[in-house]
Amino acid sequence: MRLLVSIAVFTCALHASRGVADEAKDVAGFVVSVGDKAVEDDKITGLSIGVAIGDEVLAAKGFGLANVELNVPVTADTVYRIGSITKQFTAAAILILVEDGKIDLDAPLTKYLPDYPSHGSAVTVKHLLQHTSGVADFTRLPEYRRDRPLDVSKDEVLDRFQNLPLKFPPGEKHRYCNSGYFLQGLIIEQASEKSFREFVESRLFEKLKMQHSYCDRSQTIIPHRAAGYTRWGGKLRNAPHISLGQTVGAGNISATMTDLIVWQRGLFADRLLRTETVRQMTTPGKLNDGKPFNYGFGVRVASLANHKVVRHGGGISGFRSDLAYYPDSRLTIVVLSNCEHANPKKISDRIARHMLNKTKRTNP
Repeated sequence: MRLLVSIAVFTCALHASRGVADEAKDVAGFVVSVGDKAVEDDKITGLSIGVAIGDEVLAAKGFGLANVELNVPVTADTVYRIGSITKQFTAAAILILVEDGKIDLDAPLTKYLPDYPSHGSAVTVKHLLQHTSGVADFTRLPEYRRDRPLDVSKDEVLDRFQNLPLKFPPGEKHRYCNSGYFLQGLIIEQASEKSFREFVESRLFEKLKMQHSYCDRSQTIIPHRAAGYTRWGGKLRNAPHISLGQTVGAGNISATMTDLIVWQRGLFADRLLRTETVRQMTTPGKLNDGKPFNYGFGVRVASLANHKVVRHGGGISGFRSDLAYYPDSRLTIVVLSNCEHANPKKISDRIARHMLNKTKRTNP
C-alpha cells in the first residue's frame, strides 16, 4: 500500500511538472513570436519580455539591441530605465512609512514640507498618491524640455512649480502629476531621515533581493545598462539627455525585467506590506463627489477581457515600459524597451489575451 501511494504521488508530481514545462514552452514560443514581430515590423531597437504565474517564470526573453553603436544584444540581464513604473516603488515606500507610524496619509503636505506654500488648500499625502492634488505638473510646463537635461538641485525643481496656483481644489479632479510624486520623494526623505535612494535600496531592493535595480543617476556605472533611442525624421538617434535628479520619486529607477517580476511578486505576496495595505494601494480612488477613477496609489486599476489588472506604464527619454499584474490568475507581464516609439502596453495586452484565453479553454 505504501508503495502504491508513493507511486501515485510521484505520478501526480510528474504530470504537474510536465504541465508546467508544457505551459512554459507554449508561453515562451508565443513570446518569441510577439517579440520578433515587434522588432522586425515596428522597428523597435531593443525589447525585453517577462511572463510569470506566481513565482514561476514562464518566459524571460530579450530581442534586438541594448546598444546599437556597440552592437550589444538585449539579454535577460539588460537594465532599462522604467520611467513612471517608479511610482509603484514610491507609493510602496510611503506606505511602509505609514505602517512604521511616520507618515499619515490624511495629513497635509505641509506637515512634512513646512516651507511648501499651502495656496489656501490642504493638499494631503493621499492626494499626491492619487494624482488629485491640483499641484501644477512641472513636466507640462513650456520650459520643461529645455530644462530637463540640467543637473539642478531639488530646491530648483521645486521653484519651478511650488508657487504656481493649484489647477483645481484638492480632490475635485484626477489629473496625472509628476510633481506630486517628486514631492513624495521629498516626504520620504523627511520622514525616514534617509535619502530617497538609501530608503528604497534598503527597504525595497534589499528586502526583496532585487540585485539589478537602481535609483539611477547618469554618472553611475550600471552593468548591462541599455542605451535609449528615439527616431527623428525616420532615422534612429540617441535619445536626448535627461537629468534623473529631476525625476526622483516619479521616474528615476532602472531595473531588469526579472527584477520587476520579483518586485511584483513581493508586493502582492505581502512581503513588503500588510495585506490590507496592499488592498488599499490597489483600490480605485474616489473624488470629493464620490465619482470613482481608475487609479490607486502608484498603480492603475483596470480590466482586460473581463479580468482585473493592476498596472503602470512608463515613459522617459529613450525608454518605454509596462508592468501588469492580473490578481485572479497571479499573472505578471513585464515589457521593457529602449525605444521611444515602442508600445509596451499593446505587446503586454496581446500576451495577456493569449494566456487568459488559454486558461479559459483549459478551465471551463
